[in-house]
Amino acid sequence: MKYNKKGQKADDKDKVFAEVIEGSARKIYKVLTFNNLIYDPLGTDSHREKTLNTKLKSTDKRTFDYYMHYLEDGNRIYITRAQRSYINE
Repeated sequence: MKYNKKGQKADDKDKVFAEVIEGSARKIYKVLTFNNLIYDPLGTDSHREKTLNTKLKSTDKRTFDYYMHYLEDGNRIYITRAQRSYINE
């Protein structure tokens, strides 16, 4: 399942910020990154979103959950936790 900037299910026209791929053995969690850091859609580079070279990269469930919580409500503590968790993987 793919998620957009608001943490809701993404349409075909939406940019994907997070994704869960369900395999036969386990789930694969992915978050959007820029310069090997989790991309902040409300941060300083948000106005350049269309021109940035962003990638979906695999992560663990805890980092994915923090990022999804941030996308849903915009509380900055969750992007901080997601970034710290992503670095410690």
